Amino acid sequence: MGVYGLMGAGRTELFETLMGRNKPQAGSVTLLGQDITRWSIRDRIEAGMFLVPEDRQRDGLIQGQSVGSNLSLASVHEFTRGFITDAGRERTRNDEVIASVRVKSSGQGAPIGSLSGGNQQKVVVGKALLTEPRVILLDEPTRGVDVGAKADIFAFMAALAADGVAVLFATSEVAEALNSTSRLLIMSRGRIVAEMSPATATREQVLAAADDSELVALEHTTEGQTR
Repeated sequence: MGVYGLMGAGRTELFETLMGRNKPQAGSVTLLGQDITRWSIRDRIEAGMFLVPEDRQRDGLIQGQSVGSNLSLASVHEFTRGFITDAGRERTRNDEVIASVRVKSSGQGAPIGSLSGGNQQKVVVGKALLTEPRVILLDEPTRGVDVGAKADIFAFMAALAADGVAVLFATSEVAEALNSTSRLLIMSRGRIVAEMSPATATREQVLAAADDSELVALEHTTEGQTR
């Protein structure tokens, strides 16, 4: 499922609320029928939810650490018993993920800063994969990456969906919204204002739904009538 919206539409805020970084003003968050509204981020990760954030440099990676350390950061408890880490198993799983998402680097020991933007993003996506997610949230996953990395990321998303993982991604690119989704939600000013079928929707329809000028005019009219 894709979530399209213009800048300021609230895509990132929605995803961060689903992941537990923000508290919802109303409503609830459920995962597989279970209310997780009050759960911590860690609990949500362990239950099968993971967010690939919009700003990989600030929120997705620890600069100064290696590729391998960044990959296994969110799932290190899977390789640790007591105070002992099974380094061999950790390296094996990291190698599997590096091959799966096609990270190009000199190895797990390479500094994360030595990778291109596209390969850094693949590391963030690979970190999500290591947690074995049931639901993966990707906020602008292809922003600032080259064409080849974009193709790899979308292929990875399609493979996850084919394996039964729920994939929800936010984008501000109309082409991505129409070509890489099976369902499409449109956001404007913090609200879901439309749902469209990418198979039949047009670029013009998507942009018209995302344009909040009519919504603003309607709200002002309603406020005037109320007063």
